[in-house]
Amino acid sequence: MRSKEFDQTLVLIKPDAMKNSLTGYVLSQLSEFHTGLIFAGLKVVKVTKMLAEEHYAEHRGKGFYPALLEYIMGHLHYPDEPHRQRTVAIVYQGPGAVEKIRAVAGPTNPHVARDQKPGCIRALGTVVPIKNEYGEEIDQRMDNLIHASATNEEAEREIKLWFAPSDIPPNMRAYATKWCQDHFYYKEDRVFSE
Repeated sequence: MRSKEFDQTLVLIKPDAMKNSLTGYVLSQLSEFHTGLIFAGLKVVKVTKMLAEEHYAEHRGKGFYPALLEYIMGHLHYPDEPHRQRTVAIVYQGPGAVEKIRAVAGPTNPHVARDQKPGCIRALGTVVPIKNEYGEEIDQRMDNLIHASATNEEAEREIKLWFAPSDIPPNMRAYATKWCQDHFYYKEDRVFSE
């Protein structure tokens, strides 16, 4: 059993937060001063379709799924600026990391966040209607500024998805890792090995 000091969670600062210059605000709200947590890893990521699909796999088949992929890849907020289509991925570490980050983030739906927890990060977000080709609303997309892992198990899966072992200092790795000498490459949005 690992120490609570090594509890970790993943936070993604999404393209809508970056577009609205809220990155600094989000980092400030999630800082060690407010949460008691420290960075174990941080990087800026150009989100591929494959990464987006894997991250949001549980939503596959839902009406908002295609818009969700476009959202996290930055295509909705920066359609003509591919160099700005990015997300900030952060691993926070410390006792109760998942719960502490989710408390500061607030409820997933920005409208609910404003009602139930004014002042939380997601209260600054918005809900965007998704319409079909006839202009009828078929679903909603949550532009809620950040993603925060919901459970410790989800945090482990997501951290392993977004961060290579070498992205996190060895003394801060919370999960078992193995080095692999296999080479992988992408072709037509699929992973192949040599």
